[in-house]
Amino acid sequence: MSVLAVALALTVVALAQVQAARVRAAGLAAEAARAGVQHIDLTAYRTNGRLVLQPGLASTAAEAHLAAAGATGTATVTGNRITVTATSRQSVPLLTVFGLGGQVTVTATAAAQPYTADPIGGP
Repeated sequence: MSVLAVALALTVVALAQVQAARVRAAGLAAEAARAGVQHIDLTAYRTNGRLVLQPGLASTAAEAHLAAAGATGTATVTGNRITVTATSRQSVPLLTVFGLGGQVTVTATAAAQPYTADPIGGP
């Protein structure tokens, strides 16, 4: 009975570690999207008030953010929206207990777009 309890506890902890890896990947994708969305076309904004991203700079910034965090991925800019897909390998030591290796590959996608703040204080 105690062996079963230990095995169940190890399974729960391993699953929690995998979920934590997924959350980290989602965070990386969101951070990278925010890094890319900072590159707006200032000329377009100053001329007509439109928020449009500079595709090359935004994609490069997002992918550089992923690389700095040890992840890979892609960034796609469409108009004023950037979508980032991040892939990373996370260490999950308890998976070795189950013979599944000590790492898991996780992928997450996030998007962002620039906005101006409402003069009253809201976005």
